[in-house]
Amino acid sequence: MTVLQALQPLKIWYDALMPQIGEVALLPVASLESIGAFLDWGQPKELFLPFGEQTKALRVGEKVVVFIYLDNLQRPCASMKIEKHLSQSAQSLKEGQAVELLIFQETDLGFKAVINGKSVGMLYRNEIFQPLSIGSASVGYVKTIRPDGKMDLSLQPSGYGGIDVFIEKIIDALEQNGGYLEVTDQSSPELISRLFGMSKKKYKMALGTLYKQQRVVLETKGIRLRK
Repeated sequence: MTVLQALQPLKIWYDALMPQIGEVALLPVASLESIGAFLDWGQPKELFLPFGEQTKALRVGEKVVVFIYLDNLQRPCASMKIEKHLSQSAQSLKEGQAVELLIFQETDLGFKAVINGKSVGMLYRNEIFQPLSIGSASVGYVKTIRPDGKMDLSLQPSGYGGIDVFIEKIIDALEQNGGYLEVTDQSSPELISRLFGMSKKKYKMALGTLYKQQRVVLETKGIRLRK
């Protein structure tokens, strides 16, 4: 067996990780030229990002979220204008469905995200309880589908869905602080978000469940793990 033959399975595996035409990817800016930017996408030839497809000034080394497409001459190109290439309607998605999110733009209202690599939705700032930045990837949920098909998103499941995750966050925080935290169901949403990365509503749901399970003691100024 030759060296090239031995490396062939590795090449196939590596190629499978490379972004493809028709996909959204987070890629670093390799160079800035007079005709546009060039991105490193794991191929021998860098990916061209025309000025007309940029949404802001770029710098070398910065990572940008782009859609990869073929131009009129069938050459691979990139676009930061994600909404121009992806659907803004729900299509086959349903409210409450868990989805994969990739943050691609920050606005006054919050963050726009790519959903499952195929469509676009909005995460509102007052419903975000964890740090987010361009290129952040996470599991999210379709919160609301509007009459026009546009989607509002959430990083937390609605109702009691996923309550076990919130319970474990509270338990972990308590264990890391000696079994006690000076926080109650009357504490501010800002404190709860900082301590547990969840909304006050979710915190109260999880805390109520923990109390019913007799896993915590509710004291005047805080909560304590039951021994």
